[in-house]
Amino acid sequence: MNKLRFYPNKKLDELMSEEFLNVRGGGIDFGKEIIRIHPQLKSVKSLKDVAQRKKAIHVYFDNYYQIHKTAMLHKIENIRKIWRKQEQEYIAITEDFFGGFQFPEGKYIAYASIINCNPRFLESKTFQFFYKKPPADTTYTITHELLHFIFFDFIKKKFKKEIKYLSEDQLWDFSEIFNVVVLKSPRYRHIVNQKFVIPYPDHLRYIHQFEKTYKNSKNAEEFIKHGLSIISLKK
Repeated sequence: MNKLRFYPNKKLDELMSEEFLNVRGGGIDFGKEIIRIHPQLKSVKSLKDVAQRKKAIHVYFDNYYQIHKTAMLHKIENIRKIWRKQEQEYIAITEDFFGGFQFPEGKYIAYASIINCNPRFLESKTFQFFYKKPPADTTYTITHELLHFIFFDFIKKKFKKEIKYLSEDQLWDFSEIFNVVVLKSPRYRHIVNQKFVIPYPDHLRYIHQFEKTYKNSKNAEEFIKHGLSIISLKK
């Protein structure tokens, strides 16, 4: 796995803002969260004309990035230094949990964002993180998104037949529950601050069952095998 690199990406931020303004998932209203941080974008959400919406978002983001560029770059450099001290240990612990399976190849870039949506992009192995998060919360976001990359690569290679029977929503739910349970375990407690490991509201009722399954599993493969049986029953 390449060392994780950190950059701002205003164009991507604009695209994600436009996309997430009307997205709900796992019991969270992402658009509401964007407007809470940037109330100036409230009027943008109601715009029906796509071109007008794009232009309004572009103007707002252009202005924000110009004003806050120095602060953003400072935050990026700070988290880069913090993560670099933990990176190799995190990789070693994770690959060991996956039975020696290695992180897949990819760009491995963390893009600082001015919105708190934190999407990941499996194909390129890149993701966003909200730049105003405290360092410990950003560290959790990094561990969470990187875990997605190895999880999806592993499950597609080791459980190719089994996941054919899952819907896209079920697989997404499983990946998010898997991450919460694994990162909240003793395995990662000296890397991840537990208070930031918070499941999606819609997943809360499944956590206890998955935690019991995790404790009875020797490694990621066993946990995934049993977890697939549980998630397949979820409607």
